[in-house]
Amino acid sequence: MKRLLCLITGLLLLSHFTLTGQTLLPYILNGAATQRTCNCYVLTPDQQTTSGTVWNKNKINLHQSFNYVFDVNLGCKDATGADGIGFILQTKGTNLGATGQGIGFKGISPSLGIIIDTYMNNDENDPAYDHISIQMNGITDHSDPAGNLTAPVTALAGSDNIEDCNWHLFRIRWDAATQHMEVSVDNELRLTLDKDIVNDIFSGDPNVFWGFAGSTGGSSNKQEFCAALRPEFNFNPGQIFCDGTPISFRDNSSSFGSITRWWWDLGDGTQSTAPLPPAHVYPAAGQYEVKLVIEDNSGCMSDTLKAPFTVGAYPVVDFGPDPLCITGKMQMEDRTTIAVGSAGKWEWNWGNGTTATGQQPTAPYTTPGPKQIQLSVTSAQGCAATATKSILVSNTPLVSGRGEDVCLGATTAFEGFNLTPATPISQWYWDFGSGNTLQQQQGGFRFADTGYYRVSLYGISNDGCASPEVEVPVRVTSVFARAGKDTIVASGQPLQLQAEWVNPRVRYAWSPVTGLNDPYTDNPVAILQKDQTFRLTVTSPEGCEDHDDVSVKVYEGPEFYVPNAFTPNNDGRNDIFRVIAAGVPKLDFFCIWNRWGQEIFRSASLPGGWDGTWNGQPAPAATYVWMVQGVDYTGRRFSRKGTVTLIR
Repeated sequence: MKRLLCLITGLLLLSHFTLTGQTLLPYILNGAATQRTCNCYVLTPDQQTTSGTVWNKNKINLHQSFNYVFDVNLGCKDATGADGIGFILQTKGTNLGATGQGIGFKGISPSLGIIIDTYMNNDENDPAYDHISIQMNGITDHSDPAGNLTAPVTALAGSDNIEDCNWHLFRIRWDAATQHMEVSVDNELRLTLDKDIVNDIFSGDPNVFWGFAGSTGGSSNKQEFCAALRPEFNFNPGQIFCDGTPISFRDNSSSFGSITRWWWDLGDGTQSTAPLPPAHVYPAAGQYEVKLVIEDNSGCMSDTLKAPFTVGAYPVVDFGPDPLCITGKMQMEDRTTIAVGSAGKWEWNWGNGTTATGQQPTAPYTTPGPKQIQLSVTSAQGCAATATKSILVSNTPLVSGRGEDVCLGATTAFEGFNLTPATPISQWYWDFGSGNTLQQQQGGFRFADTGYYRVSLYGISNDGCASPEVEVPVRVTSVFARAGKDTIVASGQPLQLQAEWVNPRVRYAWSPVTGLNDPYTDNPVAILQKDQTFRLTVTSPEGCEDHDDVSVKVYEGPEFYVPNAFTPNNDGRNDIFRVIAAGVPKLDFFCIWNRWGQEIFRSASLPGGWDGTWNGQPAPAATYVWMVQGVDYTGRRFSRKGTVTLIR
């Protein structure tokens, strides 16, 4: 059975107490009803088409008020569960009951029934949810005004289902003087009735039997009730649970009958049989488990309530930071420690007539200077302590930084500046990335590669306030002079020079300027009458500089220049037979034939050339015929032919 505050099934027999059990059964059981424990009964097992009733053998007088408390369990099956139970007042006897949708109440007249119905019967106008209602004279049809005293409502507040395997506290309170009845489930009021039930229902006879009935039909559930016997305790509203503080327990148990005996175990070896144990001081802060067993006037004993609770330690209050920094870090830090328990409330007094709550509020100060700050911390157990500290409030410095752009391999110089001279800075922190830092106002750092770097800087004042972090961007540059490949031209032929590495940030300079249309561009045009070597100088804004040379050989032309012999012996000299096409940017062909007229080489590429092989084999030493044809830079097509001697 589930019990409030961790009721644990099973009876605790405390070592120093002797408990007695009930000897006389006050109820008459009918049908399938069985007694499960001293105060608990099963009305129906989980079987179809069965019923059970439990009637108290002694009548009660309705001219007297009563407050009956029960535990009810409607089973574990929702969709296929049925049919329900009812608390019934009647005058007919103690052997009544019926199966099915009547829930053991149908047909009993005169009677009053508080019915918990868990199955929707359309012919009785039941709602779809598990419901509770007050009916009279054995009538269960909710549309019948002769028997329907209250409209049905959900049995549980906030839920359509009471067949949830749980035990629910079911209370019927009758005030005879005002003729007012209240029905609650789990301490939530569900129904009220104002009626002269003695005269209107029982024809002036105030003496009635009372009991429970339950039934099943085509669907079923295990349905039970207990004469409530729930041990429970609480504390005075102002009770605190702190080391060294007396703790007073208040019995708040629920029972159908009167409670006659109590057995307390306070969790530290202290035991008591008083209804209210004396105020108790625990030996130390810590976790304790209080146990309580009660017995009612019928001799039934409750299950054991086991309720853990904490006796807390007093807080050791501490807080920071120190200093607080105007426009910077103004949020307080609670540094309180509590050996047992946890903080639940914080109260800050700023010393200027203002206060704040919360663990980490923002301090309200706008002027520098020492401030008296008080913090009171109260734990969840009600243990409170206070501390007062003098905290310095200081101005936050502002900084800027400068770093120079440099060439790769050079050291970048950095310098920090204090923009708030009235707030001196004692510490400087540079972060260059990748774990590289510097703690000086001025210094240098050499980056390993080119790139755009976002260096960060902040400073800390003499009072300990950190400035906002600023970014100091720097660029590390490298330049590459690539003047191109050496080449040949015809005398007077325009030659387009071209730097092979182009960057809009850099400057270009070609020297000498002889024959150049513009020596300060990346692609000047040269017209030459003789051989010339040009030097290209590339310079970045940071002063990075690089050089490269290109040589131009000038021939008379346009013309083809072809040697008359070559030696393809792989000694690196005259190994290739090629044509020098001065002023001829495009070849139509360059062909070679042997003495029998066989074509052994053909190419249209420049500079191209024959390596002295034919069909993958060295050609024999001999004289060969060649012919070349192409188009010069003026558009003229011309050709030349001759012989060449291959020497081996």
